[in-house]
Amino acid sequence: MKISFSPSPVYSPHGRERTQGEDLTSVSENDLRWYYFLGQLSISHTDVEIGPSWGWIPLFDAMCSVRNAMRSAREGSGVWKVDFTENAELITFEFDRGSLRATPTYLETTLQCSVDEFVDAGTRFIAGELQRVMLEYPALAGNQAVRALAQAVRRIASAPRIRRRQ
Repeated sequence: MKISFSPSPVYSPHGRERTQGEDLTSVSENDLRWYYFLGQLSISHTDVEIGPSWGWIPLFDAMCSVRNAMRSAREGSGVWKVDFTENAELITFEFDRGSLRATPTYLETTLQCSVDEFVDAGTRFIAGELQRVMLEYPALAGNQAVRALAQAVRRIASAPRIRRRQ
């Protein structure tokens, strides 16, 4: 499984990180999830791509949503829904006995993989994107919400998977 993000040439220039000039150490998680680092999200496994087609997804909203789905998967929860700040579309993640099925409302396809593959892909995605944006915007390293996200992902990635009864 692979989860990736690419800045959008059309929408990225409108992210507040480029237009506001504010101190990124004090931006709230909610503001990061709504107004900063806009781009295109890709979620794929084998030949199936379920990333949304619109290119104005806030990176931190994508990372926080993946973190929450990873947590739900590790806890053995049955269903987790990821909604998008920019519209009413969803991706429903269903977890069952170590397997994951992800179904978006905006496509007629389903992605399937193991929970471990999903958690590994989510961990690589979030760690890689945090590294990328902190290189460009070093002040983010001092942001409490960014540090909390990184810490939560490390904790989830190292937690043992809880197997559900058959």
